[in-house]
Amino acid sequence: MSISGFTSSAIIDQLTHVLTSLSAEDRKKEVSKTKAVYAFEVINAQGKKHYFVVDLKQVGKVTDGATEAEAAKGQPKPDISITISDETFIKISEGKTTAAGEFMSGKVKIKGNMMLGMKLEPLLKRFKKLAENLPAPSATPSSAPAAGSSESGAASAQDIVIKGYEGSLVIAQILKVFGSDDAKRNAALKSTNAIFQIDLKGPDGVKSWVLNLKPGATGADVVLPGTAAQNKKNAGVTLILNDSDFVDLASGKTTGQSAFMSGKLKSKGNVMLALKLESVLKAAKGPAAKL
Repeated sequence: MSISGFTSSAIIDQLTHVLTSLSAEDRKKEVSKTKAVYAFEVINAQGKKHYFVVDLKQVGKVTDGATEAEAAKGQPKPDISITISDETFIKISEGKTTAAGEFMSGKVKIKGNMMLGMKLEPLLKRFKKLAENLPAPSATPSSAPAAGSSESGAASAQDIVIKGYEGSLVIAQILKVFGSDDAKRNAALKSTNAIFQIDLKGPDGVKSWVLNLKPGATGADVVLPGTAAQNKKNAGVTLILNDSDFVDLASGKTTGQSAFMSGKLKSKGNVMLALKLESVLKAAKGPAAKL
C-alpha cells in the first residue's frame, strides 16, 4: 500500500502487515484491545491528499483511497477522523512528537472521539512491536514462486521503500502492479525486454534498485532492492539521477529525453533503453500512487 509522495504510508503498511499476518484468533485479540475505527486524511508536502481507514473494531482491516469515500468503502463508520500532514504522522510514529501536542498546535485536526486520538502513539508503538516479532513479508530465494506465478515473495514494499527517497515509493508502486498483475507484467516484459538498474541520489547517498523486465521474470523478481551485481543480474542500462528528478519523471513533469539533454539523467550502457522507462512508469501507475 505504499503511496508515492506519502512517506507515512509505510506506517499503514506496517499495520496492514501485522493484521494480515496474525492468526484469526490473534487478530481478534488485537482488535478487542482497540475497539475503534480510525480514518486518516493525510496531506503531503505538495498539498495532495490520501485517505486511509483502519478497522480495529470488527474484522481488523485496512483500506485506502484517493478519496474519503473510496477509502471508506466496505468499512465500518469511523469513530475518529484525523487530518494530519505526512511529515507530522511520521514524527508521531517515531516518537518525536505527540498527537496531543500537535493537536494543541493545530497541526492535527480531530473529529469524533478525542480520547482515541490521544491513544494513537501507544497504538502505533504496539503494532511496531508486533511487526518486529513477525516474519518479514518477503520470502527466501528458495521459496520464490515459479515462473508465471503472481506471488511477489522476493521483495515487498517494505524492502523497496527507503526513508528520505520519495522515488522509492514510485518503485514500490511498480512492484505492487507488476508483482500482482500477470497481464500487465507480461505486457511490460514483452515490450521492454531489458533489465534496468536505477541509481537515485538522495540524503544518504546513492541507493539502487533493479527493474527486471526481461521475459521470464516473475512477480517475485520483477523488482529487487540493490544493484544488478548484488542480485546477480546483468543490467542493460544503469540510470543515474536525483531522487526528486526521478519523481518528476514518474509524475510526467519532465520527460526522459529532456532530463537526459539537461544532464539530470545520466546513463551507463544502452542509452536507447532509457527511453523505455517512461512507458514502464506509465504502465505501473495506479489509483493508489498519486504523485
